[in-house]
Amino acid sequence: MLKIGELNELKVLRKTDIGYMLTDGKEEVLLHNNETNFQKLEAGQTVETFIYYDHKARLAATLSKPIITTNRPGFVVVKDLHETLGVFVDNGTSKDMLVSKDFLPYDQTLWPQVGDKLYCILRHKNRLTAKPLNKVDIDLRPENPLKLGDKVTAYVIHSGHEGLNLITQEGHKLFVHHTQMREKHRMGEELEVRIARITPGDYSGSLIETKEIMMDKDAVMLEEFLKKHGRMALTADSDKEAIDAAFGLSKKAFKRALGRLYSERKVIFENGETIWIKGE
Repeated sequence: MLKIGELNELKVLRKTDIGYMLTDGKEEVLLHNNETNFQKLEAGQTVETFIYYDHKARLAATLSKPIITTNRPGFVVVKDLHETLGVFVDNGTSKDMLVSKDFLPYDQTLWPQVGDKLYCILRHKNRLTAKPLNKVDIDLRPENPLKLGDKVTAYVIHSGHEGLNLITQEGHKLFVHHTQMREKHRMGEELEVRIARITPGDYSGSLIETKEIMMDKDAVMLEEFLKKHGRMALTADSDKEAIDAAFGLSKKAFKRALGRLYSERKVIFENGETIWIKGE
């Protein structure tokens, strides 16, 4: 019996005008020429195929390898949005899979956007759809533990009143309390999370960027220099090597700190120099 939503080992029965008929010994299914990945098959040959429903709801086969199946979850990328249906994700085959709006937040502003990642598994109930997995259903076992202060890329799997549940590509599960974020974040959104607390089997993180703290410190350093010297031969357009030599800052950090001083009307820029004006 054909396993829908799964990989099947099938035998090539015969060639047709539009493709190949495959069989498991009991049922037959069409492998269209467009789904052969340009392979030429011979009668009697055994091939590994993914069985799905085509756009006319007919069973079909493809030699393209799916990212997720009915027993193998994984990360899939959002390809399209449909406000009355849900979102469609790329499963590595010619047919994108629907994530029903039933599995998405009631607030559509928190729906995944194109390019976001969801951790899903296929679901077969009269048709194939993709279902996002929640924290308790995800059984990834990352090889390397995280450390306090680590910054990791993670994807939102649930957004609630208390905060966010996220998962890294490797499978680390994270929680960010609402006090550790400055805005709402949508399901599937990629975020950089700083690990703030570790308990057995659990990580808590923060989205409040440490760069904000560093910007304050860097701005104070520049302010003290300018108060003492009155000016410096550096601006946001200066070479990164010169900035590093003078203050040991990256150009990005230097621009952030300088921008802070400028927004506070403490400096002006003239002839390639930054000039201290506070108090004048």
